[in-house]
Amino acid sequence: MRNTIAITFLTHKIHLIAPILTPYRSKHSLSRHLLKMNEAFLRYEKGSDLFDISFRYVDEVTKVDRQFNFSRQAAESVNNFLKRIDTNVCKIVNKKIERKRKKNATLETPVLINDNVANGKIMLMKNDVKVNGDASCESLLQDPAGLKLIIFEKTFLVKLNAPYIMRMSLPSSILAGFPTYPSKFECLYTDKKKSSFDWYKNDLVNNKPNSWTHIGNGYLYVPSVMDIGCRLKINCEPRNESDFGSRMEVESKNVVEAGPGQCPFDTRHQFTKHKLSGKSFRIICYNILADTYADSDFSKDVLFPYCPPYALDMDYRKQLILKEIIGFNGDLICLQEVDKSIFEYDLLPSLYMLNYDGVFITKNEISEGLATFFNQDRFEKLGFEYSIMSQNVDLPKFATVWSKIDNEKLKERFLSRNTTIQVTTLRSKENRSEILIVGNTHLYFKPDADHIRLLQGYYAITYVHKIAKRIREEVPECNVSVILCGDFNSVPECGIYQLMTKNYVPETCEDWKSNTEEAIKNISLTQDLCMSSACGTPEYTNYTPEFSACLDYIFYEKDKFEVEQVVPMPSKEELTLNTGLPSVVFPSDHISLCADLKLKG
Repeated sequence: MRNTIAITFLTHKIHLIAPILTPYRSKHSLSRHLLKMNEAFLRYEKGSDLFDISFRYVDEVTKVDRQFNFSRQAAESVNNFLKRIDTNVCKIVNKKIERKRKKNATLETPVLINDNVANGKIMLMKNDVKVNGDASCESLLQDPAGLKLIIFEKTFLVKLNAPYIMRMSLPSSILAGFPTYPSKFECLYTDKKKSSFDWYKNDLVNNKPNSWTHIGNGYLYVPSVMDIGCRLKINCEPRNESDFGSRMEVESKNVVEAGPGQCPFDTRHQFTKHKLSGKSFRIICYNILADTYADSDFSKDVLFPYCPPYALDMDYRKQLILKEIIGFNGDLICLQEVDKSIFEYDLLPSLYMLNYDGVFITKNEISEGLATFFNQDRFEKLGFEYSIMSQNVDLPKFATVWSKIDNEKLKERFLSRNTTIQVTTLRSKENRSEILIVGNTHLYFKPDADHIRLLQGYYAITYVHKIAKRIREEVPECNVSVILCGDFNSVPECGIYQLMTKNYVPETCEDWKSNTEEAIKNISLTQDLCMSSACGTPEYTNYTPEFSACLDYIFYEKDKFEVEQVVPMPSKEELTLNTGLPSVVFPSDHISLCADLKLKG
């Protein structure tokens, strides 16, 4: 009998014995490991009570091809460990033999007997010397160098903590002309930037279901029109600085479909073909419409009835969002309404491969929140902090205003909100004396809440100013500048824009009376930063048939920066072509803002 085996040791912290592992299945794709032969991959952290083992057993005679998984106690003996392997392998092979005998009574293939450890057919060797079966596995795990696993005269070299892919799938929606990538990519000891990714397509159009053609390399792949009607496959070999692991292969469940073609952001990308350098940098601010708000009957039937259901689906929209963001060639990207899963499985992994890093925070216990990305070629992160406004009203300066408010109903409403401000402190790699304080927020949206938003806007500017002041004290030799981005849900005529650009809101401001029962009296606001709006006040940054206005801003210190370029906004004709936003070519109900700023001096 001829046996072919590949062994993999894993480190999952579970007391689970799973003799058979079928390929990972999901609604998205089918994946399988392509384990290398004659190698064993050991995953173990010193001090752990467990080590995990997986191996693929291939028997060409009985046509067995199975992957086995075990989680074993490090303290158990080598013999017990090997006997468990022996028992499970024999069980599967013998079951296959019995099935064949039922079909062919003359079959002479012998049944395996579970004594392969005792007779030396399954054993461990250390520096070519057989390991004592009474020894503990832990004694070997501390130093696995020179360790070999022998199974039926096959020798497998043991590799410690080699790169390993835990999980990988492909999206359910793949559009020609838009980036696709391995979603839900989870791995151990792996550097994705050093790993190899190969893409293939299956020629279903010409009835060649088992014919795969190599079509590209890299983590991100943009299908062409020639790929329409074909399924895709990605093959990844995980690597790190010194080693490589077993490949994983994933086939898409669905075929590549035709995309929506030219989108309005493609026209805007004509102004951002090149990356910036020196003292110039490009900043993007974008509310991407969280799936938690788009994927509901109310959204589909009431808010966005004009948008086809498939175009509201996040699997469709995220492809447009990613293409739009990438095409701006930005240095700083401030996003609002980011679903946690979209950040973890889509935005961060994809942008990381383009050398961005990012930070994310949900709005308290809500599943969506704020994300800020920065170009690692140009910035290093010095710090990241955030504040849930309702939970930190003792913020200096804001606390003084808060103590003067005597409307308890207003206070109760303010304190019930999850509104958050996140701040990322970045140092320029090209201009080491320049530090940017980048704030990102999304304020309360109710129409009768101008007074709430005004207090929140005041909190946001006060918070970023406090951080900037602290950084100036910590690094006095550096120039510290402030940028505050976000969806403020406030039109230019309201108090927030006045507070940011004119530094003062009087007690007579109409915002204080936006809700009669919650009216605020005898309160005025001041702030000391000299701010302006990089994109001015566009007619629309949000456009639906029911409501359209300028709600989003990139506020910057006008004594520290000058605006070099504002990427033109889409025309009203483009916005109304499909009634409103979102649509098949606009993935959000908001329009992204994009501007080039240059540090003065």
